Amino acid sequence: MKQFALAFCVAAALVCAIYAGPDRFSGKDKEVIQPAPPLCDWYRDHEWDVSIWGAYAFPANTGNHDTLNDDSFERSDKGFPDPASPLINVGPTSRDRLLNGDGAGGGGADIKYFWNRYIGVGLEGFVLGSENTVGAGLATLTLRYPIGCSRFAPYVFAGAGILGGGSHTDHFFQERGDENEPLEVFSDHVVNENDVRAIGQFGGGLEIRVTRHIGVMSDFTWNVVDGLDNNFGMVRGGLTFGF
Repeated sequence: MKQFALAFCVAAALVCAIYAGPDRFSGKDKEVIQPAPPLCDWYRDHEWDVSIWGAYAFPANTGNHDTLNDDSFERSDKGFPDPASPLINVGPTSRDRLLNGDGAGGGGADIKYFWNRYIGVGLEGFVLGSENTVGAGLATLTLRYPIGCSRFAPYVFAGAGILGGGSHTDHFFQERGDENEPLEVFSDHVVNENDVRAIGQFGGGLEIRVTRHIGVMSDFTWNVVDGLDNNFGMVRGGLTFGF
């Protein structure tokens, strides 16, 4: 009787261990609960992205024009004009007429709305610290392609808007002195641009998400500005915040 009771207790304990443990058995097969696969949510539908970036711009039109100087300008032998002779503009010194022939640092920000993971529209603004500050505002269209479930998303974009500011340097000639000691003076003067001009932009880059809501971005843009010799390239890098 005691042996029967002991055998019954052992059998009952074995049955409880089988059906009460973390893994469940059904016949000869073992049923294992697998964890759910990770969600691909580094880049999401209906996402707002805000980016803040620094920039370096360089002119497309490098080099200088040949300008008149003391050796190439002939003195007049028909008397000398009034000592207050006006400046005569003999042409620009640099080929670039927006950034004044030099590179310029600056920064900007943009906001985009992605109605799915791949397509977004937004607004962008930037400022460049050239001789006369350049500022622009644009509407943009962005196409991005998140690579699988990774943190990486290359993108291309295009935009259009308005730009103001900028400058160029012109070369001037002026006659000074008097009839006895005529003097020809050449000087360079910065001429600020005051007109608002149209700008078109296109480029591409890469974003890497550090977290679901914070990423780093870097891209290159080519900017086409209304008028002669105004185009410039721009390299940008900064942070993106996705919500």
